[in-house]
Amino acid sequence: MDVKSTNPQLQVDVSDEVILQIAHHALTLIPGYHSLNSNFYSGMVDGIARNFGQKRLPGINVKHRKEGLEINTYINVLYGYPLMTMAEQIRQQIRKDLKESVNLDSVRIDVHFENIIDPNQITEELTNEAKS
Repeated sequence: MDVKSTNPQLQVDVSDEVILQIAHHALTLIPGYHSLNSNFYSGMVDGIARNFGQKRLPGINVKHRKEGLEINTYINVLYGYPLMTMAEQIRQQIRKDLKESVNLDSVRIDVHFENIIDPNQITEELTNEAKS
């Protein structure tokens, strides 16, 4: 299902895939963001969502509601960053990017923190891979 721009002077259809890409790019700008979370449950939901016309990336989905668009993000973050602050930064960045890119105003954004990643663990894994 496509979303129509809210600009009354110009009617443009925007695919859900574009919205997903904009949301994903916005996430990468947030300090402490590590990755999208894709797990078994997400895979099952992905299959069901496709059957009901919802679009997803592993870790992000777009739903069309009467009130407007709803975006859910399921992410992994680095340890040491305040989650409430990150959630607000994510919401603001996605809203800003959607407004600037495709002139969408009515968007609900839910942030789901799935895992906290220890940066020291990442460094150790990279060091071990380099030795192999």
